[in-house]
Amino acid sequence: MNLADSHNHLHFDDFRKDRSEVLDRSCQEGVKTMLLVGIDPDDTRRALETAEARDGLFASMGIHPQMAGVFSVDDVHALAVLAQKDKIVAVGETGFDLYRTPGTEDQQKELFKAHIELARSCSLPLIIHDRNAHRQTVDLLEQERAWSLGGVFHCFSGDAAMASHIVDKGFFLSIPGVLTYKNAAVLREAVRVCPLEFLLVETDAPYLAPVPYRGKRNEPSYMVETVRALAAIKNIDEERMAEITTENFFRLFARANHSG
Repeated sequence: MNLADSHNHLHFDDFRKDRSEVLDRSCQEGVKTMLLVGIDPDDTRRALETAEARDGLFASMGIHPQMAGVFSVDDVHALAVLAQKDKIVAVGETGFDLYRTPGTEDQQKELFKAHIELARSCSLPLIIHDRNAHRQTVDLLEQERAWSLGGVFHCFSGDAAMASHIVDKGFFLSIPGVLTYKNAAVLREAVRVCPLEFLLVETDAPYLAPVPYRGKRNEPSYMVETVRALAAIKNIDEERMAEITTENFFRLFARANHSG
């Protein structure tokens, strides 16, 4: 099985002591391509350093919406100096988090707009964080004419109608281990209506480990369980599901095709 993890915080402190072992286990399970997602300037640089040290790893540059109020629009634009790095393949994660940080919605909006400007200037796709903010996220993408940039809703948590709207706009849905949880009926229905060519899979490691690892520190090797669940819903072979989502990864993150 050859798999691509579309969203991963492998560079977090959670993996400081055993990152190499985790990466080796992932390769053994067939998870050979990973996107390490930046959530602030220092974190983005660590993600890039990790990606540059190993084949199959890529990075994005961004400032998480939960960090609004800590970082400014200028900090977002300053990330542009990293744009020429081959292993930087996307901008984000960016968007709204009205679950953990509802009090900074206005600042989150300004940061989101700055990320859109950055993505446009660098010709890179967006990685969208949308938590308890479906309307705000879609509305801003509309207002800023940002759908044309392409991108992915990471840890997609909307319903089937929202999934259809996003796909119609050309964005991808990234599916985490949540798909394996008993209470994930809404997500499973969204997956059912999403065309295969717009599906990605992710760990969001160290979070959201799939069953039977739920509650443990998540890692990319566990993603085979998410793929298995996805394949069952779409009624196709697991190996074929892995092939499709990996092809989708390289189609969305086009720069990854040329940077190893």
